[in-house]
Amino acid sequence: MIDSVFVYGTLKRGQCRESCWPVVPRKVVAGWVRGTVYGREDYPALLPGDHHVVGELWMFESPSMPRVLFVLDDIEGTDGNSPSDLYHRHVVDVFGEDDELIGTAYTYFYHRDPLADGFSLMPVVGGTQRWPAE
Repeated sequence: MIDSVFVYGTLKRGQCRESCWPVVPRKVVAGWVRGTVYGREDYPALLPGDHHVVGELWMFESPSMPRVLFVLDDIEGTDGNSPSDLYHRHVVDVFGEDDELIGTAYTYFYHRDPLADGFSLMPVVGGTQRWPAE
């Protein structure tokens, strides 16, 4: 069972939705996933790609995951990955700062055209992207 969630935007520590987590994690570590991130002032959008998208891996006790996913699915506007969803939940490999695999986690990919929705491609610095840009 997957017991972690990778976040790259408003759910990260210090961002506007940090307080939305329904359960205290057992650990939070820096990490990255493969993808491409687009951003607006209010939130980012992750799509498949080849960049290192920097974020955080939030790890929970396994019995907490149904509650965590219920709350996050609501925040991210997904209802079982249906066609009308804003985001779809996927499973990704998460890598640490040393590029070693540190775990498998759920994350949320944007399910619409980010450019049509007012997003811009986040800067790529050394193959790495992050939101907000530094």
